[in-house]
Amino acid sequence: MKQIFIVLFTLLCLNSCKDNSVIIPDNILSKEELVPVLVDIQIAQASQIIFEYSDTIKYSLKQYQMEILKKKNIPEEKFQQSMKFYSTHPELLQDIYNEVVNELSKKEGELENR
Repeated sequence: MKQIFIVLFTLLCLNSCKDNSVIIPDNILSKEELVPVLVDIQIAQASQIIFEYSDTIKYSLKQYQMEILKKKNIPEEKFQQSMKFYSTHPELLQDIYNEVVNELSKKEGELENR
């Protein structure tokens, strides 16, 4: 048991010592820019599922996404490049999605308090 603890502790120390600094290129959306976009896309996706059978006008998630990007003045190509970049850096993408979940939870709490 003691050996397992030592191995886990060593792995934890090694993991915390590695350099996590990744330089985000200029053509990539920052975390602060990307989180609100992904929050809106998640809300659009949920509403599309909820209203799938009751809405007479059907919109695809791609159409919602295009409107969200247009509203936020973000070119689709920049959004796609950003998602590709972050998908090659899973630790950054995990941080972004943690923020997305936090923001969605806040919005849910605001709705419940109405």
